[in-house]
Amino acid sequence: MICLECHQPITRGRSDKKFCNSTCKDNYYNRLKLEAKKEIGRIDAVLKRNRKILKELFPIQREGRFIARETLLKAGFEFDFHTHHIVTKTRFNEFIFCYDYGYREVEKDRYKIIKGFE
Repeated sequence: MICLECHQPITRGRSDKKFCNSTCKDNYYNRLKLEAKKEIGRIDAVLKRNRKILKELFPIQREGRFIARETLLKAGFEFDFHTHHIVTKTRFNEFIFCYDYGYREVEKDRYKIIKGFE
């Protein structure tokens, strides 16, 4: 067997051993955790930016104007990242949320923004 961390042959221990010592084992799993933490941090940053954009555009929406897709994209909004979605019971409209701010397409490339359901 070969150590998953240092890639040296494992000469002692069980036949299914994955690491040559505890240092290699700790380093391997710490690296995996760090990689996962970086990816989660990147995703969380995108979600927070999306929420901030929706929050900033929300007052415009309250005036009765819909928000153009282009406006969202220019602000840095990434449509592939959201936290959850809700389908309304009365009209079966689907709202996509970034934390407490949501949006739905009401016309082609025009969106309605809401702040949570109360």
